Amino acid sequence: MNQNRKLRVLLCSPLCKHGAGGIAKWTHHILNYYKGNDDLVELSHFYPDGKVVHHGTNFLLRCFYGIRSYVPFIVGLVKKLRQEKFDVVHCCTSASISLVKDIYSIKVAHKASCKIVMHFRFGRIPDIYRAKNWEYHLLDKVIRHSDMAVVIDEASYDTLKEHGYDNIALLPNPLSVSVVNIIEKNRPLIKRIRNKIVFAGHVVVTKGVFELVEACRQIDGISVELIGFVTDDMRSQLLQKGGKDSEKWLDIVGEKDSEFVIKEMLSAGVFVLPTYTEGFPNVIIESMACACPIVTTNVGAIPEMLDIKNGERCGICVEPRNIEMLRKSIVRMLQDDEYAESCGKNASERVNQMYSMDKVWRKMLDIWYDLGRRDNKV
Repeated sequence: MNQNRKLRVLLCSPLCKHGAGGIAKWTHHILNYYKGNDDLVELSHFYPDGKVVHHGTNFLLRCFYGIRSYVPFIVGLVKKLRQEKFDVVHCCTSASISLVKDIYSIKVAHKASCKIVMHFRFGRIPDIYRAKNWEYHLLDKVIRHSDMAVVIDEASYDTLKEHGYDNIALLPNPLSVSVVNIIEKNRPLIKRIRNKIVFAGHVVVTKGVFELVEACRQIDGISVELIGFVTDDMRSQLLQKGGKDSEKWLDIVGEKDSEFVIKEMLSAGVFVLPTYTEGFPNVIIESMACACPIVTTNVGAIPEMLDIKNGERCGICVEPRNIEMLRKSIVRMLQDDEYAESCGKNASERVNQMYSMDKVWRKMLDIWYDLGRRDNKV
């Protein structure tokens, strides 16, 4: 990429100090990598602080907190673009009601003579285009008025291409450098415990935690760790679901930092994520990098990440909510040591080939510079 000057990019994406959400993690990883690789672009960050609303929260409550944050975001974006000159505005979005905010963001960016990238950080696009509901109409408007729409999974990319859009790019989530460093530091010190099952993520219904507990209570001689944000009510319900002696084998750990999670993945016999819906989950990338055998569901980008189209060589995908399939797959990983070790090895090799931070960063630079070239800015 030959350029006359650095391209100025404004990244508009949540960055919560204590939030474990996927978009916030992605933002953190991108900004950290940029600090050591700033020779091609000048990247700034903007996003007003707001309440972190975890997945699984009531829809109306999410709308309330979302709408309450839109006004300061739009006002702040207008002010930011008046004060400073940018070539590209890159906005991350989780769709739903926030698409209204995205439409206004596009207008604000274009008024300031900026190109705008809309980065869809969710995997529901095929479902939205099948439903043709209110979200579809908003999403269609956002894509048509964006200079570039970025998706995180092949199914979303193919869906949008089939519907005639020509301003679509595919950008997977990266494996962060910090996670790689934690793995390299701890891998020689940690032994894998074959009967240990680990889950990491928000401990909510839509992550399939009840199905996980139900499946595992039917398996003898195991221990199960649930790591992630959890309410007291959810903790009580899960222990009740686990049965009379659940506290002997079920450890609801709560929210922990990244290093703790990675260490648990390195020691786990199986990592399980029985989620109902997903985009491009960081925990799958991280467990792949840890060479941890994986059992998960065939939603969002997960089958693509584990290369399921070429067989179950990197892990096992089951149908969401199918407790019996989940139980049998976990048992297979626990009982077939050779297969489990092979899955972990293949997954580790794949994540480094496909999802390294360096490769994803270069793809993102290409998107920004392609937009810059259209106006001869670089």
